[in-house]
Amino acid sequence: MIQNAIDFSFEGGQIFVRIDVLESDLQIVIEDNGAGIPLYAENRIFEKFYSLERPMTGKKGTGLGLNFVREVVDLHEGRIEIKNKSNGPGVLVSINLPVVD
Repeated sequence: MIQNAIDFSFEGGQIFVRIDVLESDLQIVIEDNGAGIPLYAENRIFEKFYSLERPMTGKKGTGLGLNFVREVVDLHEGRIEIKNKSNGPGVLVSINLPVVD
């Protein structure tokens, strides 16, 4: 997830990572001010082998990273949400994993 934030950010961009313990979840939040997710790709970002060009290089990845992350989160009975930020450019990722006693 952090590598995606780096890959889709522009030179000099900022990436923020925050980890919080909520009532019964560990929440990981990753926020960047990069290119964001194009509308045509919003419903496909977790699709296996689907990849977008990186804005700085034009290269594509394997399309396996986000699919793998979602699988891991699902196996831990967690939740993941990736969306464009509503208050400016970039993406907001939120991963919630249940805290095990």
